[in-house]
Amino acid sequence: MSRIRTSFSVLLVFLVAACAQEPFIYDANEFNRDHVDFAKEPTDRTSVEICYNRRSTTPQALLKMAADECGRFGKRAVFERHDYLECPLMAPARAHFRCQKR
Repeated sequence: MSRIRTSFSVLLVFLVAACAQEPFIYDANEFNRDHVDFAKEPTDRTSVEICYNRRSTTPQALLKMAADECGRFGKRAVFERHDYLECPLMAPARAHFRCQKR
């Protein structure tokens, strides 16, 4: 019985930790060695996609991340839409922002 409780407790800790995934900027070609921009810092941005978990990330945090990233290129972030199924399971939602000239 003690072994089952211990296993359940460990599983519960992993599940709770998984729900706390930090949002991150999504780049579909990040690991594609054949892509022309592989391992290069972007010199301009027209859009930003952010993967996040709706349970642990606020809309304000998403907007700040997008504004900071677009701001690196002298642009402002404009929200476009949400979607699912492109990001990892622990951060399944994706927000799309357009980087627009000020």
